[in-house]
Amino acid sequence: MQAYLYLVTSFLQNFLAVGQDGLHLIGTAVLPVLFPFFVLTSLILNLSSVSRPWLVAILAYCSGYPNGARLTQDLYTQHRIDLPTAKRLLIATATPSPMFVIATAGMVFLHDIKLGCIIFLCAVISAILNAWLWSPKSSTTPVSLRQPPFVWHAHQPFFTAFSNALSSATRAIINVSGVVLFFYIFTHTLHFPVLIGGLLEMTTGTAATVNPFLVQFFVTFGGLSVAMQQQLFMQEFHINLRFYCAYKLSHGILACGLLATYLLFLY
Repeated sequence: MQAYLYLVTSFLQNFLAVGQDGLHLIGTAVLPVLFPFFVLTSLILNLSSVSRPWLVAILAYCSGYPNGARLTQDLYTQHRIDLPTAKRLLIATATPSPMFVIATAGMVFLHDIKLGCIIFLCAVISAILNAWLWSPKSSTTPVSLRQPPFVWHAHQPFFTAFSNALSSATRAIINVSGVVLFFYIFTHTLHFPVLIGGLLEMTTGTAATVNPFLVQFFVTFGGLSVAMQQQLFMQEFHINLRFYCAYKLSHGILACGLLATYLLFLY
């Protein structure tokens, strides 16, 4: 009985400690990094007078998961792009944060900032190739799911655009923080092997290995945690988790292929 109580007490203490660490992570890493990007990128789109998918792509590559899905959802719900374009953009912008890949994965975990830069470039280039590979055809999209033509008139006063961006970013960061906290507690309370941990949460996987191909795959695939973050903004696109995992798996394989090519011939 005493051994049982000891095990339960130890588990609860560890659970609470992990939860506190997760909240600290959100307060020191998630909020300071993601929230300003969420606000600024929404503000730029709100002040834009025309639909610019390429602008969403650039903003997404600068900020990483899940901002590409969030900005794509904004364009689609505002009738600024149709559904096939939204799906292509969603796939093309499903990339990790350059700050995480270059600074954290490259410099801290792999001790090679140049390799971190290459891993990030491989993730971006393979995302663009993946969007072409999985490109949906307009003819196969049901008419009921296509957005009707709509001319976007931005011309919002700056403070109106800023207020809308702030409101959108706040709602998004609360949802994302909840997903991050759940998976942080789940993966750190139950000690998974490296591969399973990386497939569940990419930070856990990249921190536990120095194999560049595993790091490349983990940050490109994103893990189930990123899938849930993306899913918060993918409901408008009628993309289920099976399809998401399929195109992210091909994304990871393409990225590893690009990294192998670089390491064999250029490194």
